[in-house]
Amino acid sequence: MNEMIEKSSKGHKVGSSGAALAILCFFLPWIMVSCGGQTTKVSGWELAAGKTIGQGFYAQQMEGKPILFLALLAAFGVLYLAYAAFKRGSLVPTMDGYGLIALGGLPLLILLIQFSGAKDQAAQQGIYLEYQVGLWGVVIGYIAAIAGGVLNLRE
Repeated sequence: MNEMIEKSSKGHKVGSSGAALAILCFFLPWIMVSCGGQTTKVSGWELAAGKTIGQGFYAQQMEGKPILFLALLAAFGVLYLAYAAFKRGSLVPTMDGYGLIALGGLPLLILLIQFSGAKDQAAQQGIYLEYQVGLWGVVIGYIAAIAGGVLNLRE
């Protein structure tokens, strides 16, 4: 493992660290939903797969958004790129830099589309919505993946 870390480029180190953060934060709470006096925290996995919020009379089914699974798959793609670069022995091919940028940018675009205006839509339905640490961790992780791609292109 130490050999892999030593032989990796700075870009792969930064990108892999960001991807690991994104994978971890995918399972942490992304949003907190308050409705009818009940508060529920929902992780990225639950948002992607769907979840029942509340109990009894206030129970509501939250439809899953399977496109959010792409955010998780992109993180595994970043880790694969770093591993493949180590196995091939090439230090910094240009394609890896572009790959890291693409795999970091795509999930950020998906998250922007999915969550832009979410608070306003929830407020219109009488639901309070607050973004949690998991969502911000995923965003930071993918920004790190993009930064790793830029570092690879500069080397």
